[in-house]
Amino acid sequence: MNKILDFSTQIKEIIDEHAYKILIGLLLIAFSLGLVIILIMNQNSNDANNVATDYSEQSSVGASSSSSQSQSSASEELYIDVKGEVKHPGVYQIPSNSRVTDVIKEAGGFKADADEQNVNLAKVLNDQDVVVVNKKSAAGSSSFASSNNTTTSSSANNVKVNLNTADLNELQKLDRVGEKKAQKIIDYRNQHNGFHSIDEIKQVSGFGDKTFERLKDSLEV
Repeated sequence: MNKILDFSTQIKEIIDEHAYKILIGLLLIAFSLGLVIILIMNQNSNDANNVATDYSEQSSVGASSSSSQSQSSASEELYIDVKGEVKHPGVYQIPSNSRVTDVIKEAGGFKADADEQNVNLAKVLNDQDVVVVNKKSAAGSSSFASSNNTTTSSSANNVKVNLNTADLNELQKLDRVGEKKAQKIIDYRNQHNGFHSIDEIKQVSGFGDKTFERLKDSLEV
């Protein structure tokens, strides 16, 4: 029993003697634990922020991709002007790589008197192209016009000039018709779905009754 009491006394003396050092040690341990806890909390916070940032960037990339696809889709659309002997002439919006047959279907198909045999249904279309379908006639033909408003040439053996298919050069072969008057014919043709009779040329500025009488034997539609 005495030994135990002596030992306890010694422990107490040691504690009393080193109490200051023990207190400092405990404080250091508590401070270290606090730093560890703070570092862990900061790390978790940074991880959460990184996840949020990654999600935001992915959302932004996704939105940008969708926008690009939408713009790409819009740029792939073609606007084609269909004129003449179709059921519903007008401007049609169709997908890229479409052919004449596709836009003819959009326009309701051919009319009964359309010159179908001379229409190249397999022709690939480009934006702003013009497709003109003419009536059946002995020497007439349907035409495909490109975006610069030129049309396919008529036959070299055909003496008459077709108002719906002749290009700028062919129209200038008419008596006293220069480049300006030829362009007026083409402009009228594009604005009114082609000519439906040769006397309709009198509606074009600069082509009166006298001019028509002079030219009528050289015209056809």
